Amino acid sequence: MSGLDDPSRNPNISRLTTAGLPEAKRFTFWRDAVCSHFARIDCFRLSDRPFAGEIATTRVNEIHFSRVRGLEHKCVRTSRQIRQSSEEAVFVNLQMKGTWSSTQDGREAALEPGDFACFDSTRPYSAIQHGEFEQLVVHVPRDLWIRRIGQTQQLTARAVRGNTHLGSLVSDALRRIISVAENAGEETAHRLMELSLALVTTAYGELISHGETRGSSGRVALLYRAKALVEESLHDPDLNPDRIARALKISVRYLQELFREEETTVSSWIWNRRLEKCRHELSDPLFAGRSISQIAFGWGFSDFSHFSHRFKAAFSMSASEFRRERRTDKAKPPLS
Repeated sequence: MSGLDDPSRNPNISRLTTAGLPEAKRFTFWRDAVCSHFARIDCFRLSDRPFAGEIATTRVNEIHFSRVRGLEHKCVRTSRQIRQSSEEAVFVNLQMKGTWSSTQDGREAALEPGDFACFDSTRPYSAIQHGEFEQLVVHVPRDLWIRRIGQTQQLTARAVRGNTHLGSLVSDALRRIISVAENAGEETAHRLMELSLALVTTAYGELISHGETRGSSGRVALLYRAKALVEESLHDPDLNPDRIARALKISVRYLQELFREEETTVSSWIWNRRLEKCRHELSDPLFAGRSISQIAFGWGFSDFSHFSHRFKAAFSMSASEFRRERRTDKAKPPLS
């Protein structure tokens, strides 16, 4: 197996490899590496040939991604392990080489190169890597995934195929984005990973809405479409539940019911997404020349006092305090 790019070029990259270890210790080392990088699981060998594997992880603020290579084995995450651990993440697995089969929430996904699927660490799942494999794994904190996309139950173990137009676009983009992010600065890498999450969201919205107009799947599809409309129109101060409902050709009452299932309202979702966008721009040097009011108005707030009140309520400090704190953090020299 060929080595990964030298991680020493980026201090945010950590690398674990079985290379150089005695063969008898490699699989135990691999199991511990998988548990520390992803979630506590059981690993089982599927052949007697000498095992080899490596994981290189790049951390980009909340979102991380890993390049994973290895040989055939099986992984199982049980209810007992979930009770005993605190990991709460969603993993998007993009198959680069070899084949992979996995199950969660009563579904099975079989991945070939170019395909990807997602999994939730808070519920049991199992996965088998067949032969020599390579994957890109995007780690997303579960609460961030839910804030951006919604609940995971309808999405896990659903394969997005790399031979479809949208699947091919997302698969190719993820590979290129991750390659660039590995050697980019912190803010650039953060924007690239935000783009990755947006692409994955688009792919899953299309997957779950295709041909499904009834029952719970249809409701999930409508919710995804509603959230996509919100993202596209956050800058518009006139965005409101009525406009979203008309665009979806449903009643406002039904739209509110969709969001109520996630214990929120349409208006709260809109304001929270605007606040998240403002918070990011306040911490991004790219927008250092813009005033706080310009950033707020640019994301759909039409009343600055209203923005100030909501920002402080959401983040426990004023927007000016947040910006000043972020600038101070970035000015600190790195620890030696």
